[in-house]
Order: sequence, then C-alpha cells, then structure tokens
Amino acid sequence: MNEFLAFNAGEHAPQRLRRKALELADDAAARLERLQDDDPKEIHEIRRRFKELRAMVRLIGHSLPHKGRPEEQWFRGAGRRFAAQRDAKAAIEAFDRLRERFAEEWRPRQFLKIRRALERPARPTDPLILAQLRAELALERGRIAAWPVEAMQPDDLWQAITRAYRKARRAMEAALSEGTRERFHEWRRRTKVFWYQAQFFDFLGMAQFGAQIKSLRKLQRVLGDHHDLVLIDELCQREPASFGSARYVRRFRGYLARRMRELEAISESIGEELFQRRARDWAAAMKSATGRPRIGPKKSAVRPPASSLATAS
Repeated sequence: MNEFLAFNAGEHAPQRLRRKALELADDAAARLERLQDDDPKEIHEIRRRFKELRAMVRLIGHSLPHKGRPEEQWFRGAGRRFAAQRDAKAAIEAFDRLRERFAEEWRPRQFLKIRRALERPARPTDPLILAQLRAELALERGRIAAWPVEAMQPDDLWQAITRAYRKARRAMEAALSEGTRERFHEWRRRTKVFWYQAQFFDFLGMAQFGAQIKSLRKLQRVLGDHHDLVLIDELCQREPASFGSARYVRRFRGYLARRMRELEAISESIGEELFQRRARDWAAAMKSATGRPRIGPKKSAVRPPASSLATAS
C-alpha cells in the first residue's frame, strides 16, 4: 500500500502538491493581471508566489525532467523582475524600523534627509514586460499541470526536505563563523526554502512542523530586517553625496551597524535552537514524531485557499 496519505477523490500527496503549485501559479497570474502602478503589496505577493513555487520545484525536482532546473530558473528570473520595486519599498520600511529602535537617541527630524533620499521611486515596470511575464507564466502553468509526480515515493520528499535543512544549517554555520553580509544573505535564502518546504509538509500532513514553522517565520523576519539594512548601507557607500555630508552619513551608518549586530545576535539565538541537530538526526526525529501516516480520504472535502502559505516572507 502506498505510504502517502490519500486525499479527496483518491488524490495522493504528490498530486496534491502539483495542485497546490497550480493554485499558486493561478494566484500569481491573477495578481499580475490586476497589477497597477507597481502596487507594493501586489508585487510583494507576486514575488512570494514565485519563491514558493521555486521551493516546490526543489521539493519534487528529482521527479521532473532535468531535475526541475528550467522551472527553478524561470521562477527566479520572474521574481527578479520586481527586485528594484521591492528594494525601494523595503529601504523605507527598514529606515522607519531603525528610527523606532533608536527613538530615544534620535531627535524627531534627525536623518530625514537620508529618508528623503531613500524615497526615490524605482523605475516603473514596463507594461510590455508585464505582458510577456503573464504569457510566460501561462506556459509555465501548462508545464506544472504535466509534472510527472505519480511515481514519487515518501522517501523522495523526505530526502529533499532533509537536503534543505542541511543547506540551511550549513549556511547558518558559515554566517556565524565568518560574520559577513554575504553569508547572512545566503543563510536567509537557504532558510526561506526550508521554511516553505516545511509548510508544504505541514499542508500534506506528512509531519508536524507547527513549532518549527513559527520559529522559521521569526528567523526569516530577523534575517530579512538585517538584509534590508545592508541594502541601505550599500546605498550610503555607493552614493554618499545623495545622503549628506561624510560626517552625517558616517554617523547614520553607525546606527545601521549597531542594529545589524543586534539582529545577528537574535538570529544566532533562534538559529542555534532550530538547527541544533545534524540533518540525519533531525529527519529521524521528525519521522519518529510523525508516526505512521493515515491512509484514506480526509473528512472535509473543502479545498485549501490559493493564498500564500504564510503571512510573512
């Protein structure tokens, strides 16, 4: 008997993952269709769908032609088309969080010149690029519908998510050991993939990731805040004249450095608890805690919504 859980109308876990991927693609397409004036909220959600789909491809990639590399590359490229808009919005939000953190030290209007410099909008997205993206996504959806997942076995999924855990753990070790911005950014990327895949497992009922998902969400938020401060600091270094005098910018960058060190310490505390086990031991513990999967249809025939797996990216 197949060890996968059985779902509605005989649908098993691999097919349900494929259906979830179709729902994510449909949601991205709908948001692209109604996108106007580079709405930051819509762009954030579109980018998140593409990231979720990339994580899905990495989860089931060994069952796909060329191990899913063409799909993964397309989703990565599609998300990057909105990177400038995302970074412009993130810089302003990061500045405001920084001001709130040091509210007792900053005067009410301190560093407003820097905030005004960060408010420069990104170049609007070309309508022709949006039309091309919608057309390409429609083709990609057709490929998703044909994903040959029926022959997948439970161990295929467990091996994939164990790889994601191992990569995130190793990225953490490198970040904490070397302390460079590049390493922290890589840790963030690897952790995000594992976070999405954990949500997929939870969605299927193959394992109970509840507490880990909450911690991963918190870790993602901390690493994301760190990354956004890095973006601001790099702008200050690249275009110093746009932000004020050398002394003015140097003082501001001191606050950036202080907050980044704080976020690094917080991420270390969360990460060491999340990734304390070696990958093999972690997988064994998760499988043991899950127990034997239930076979048979779910009691409810209600399909899950096509919205994002989590409320934060």
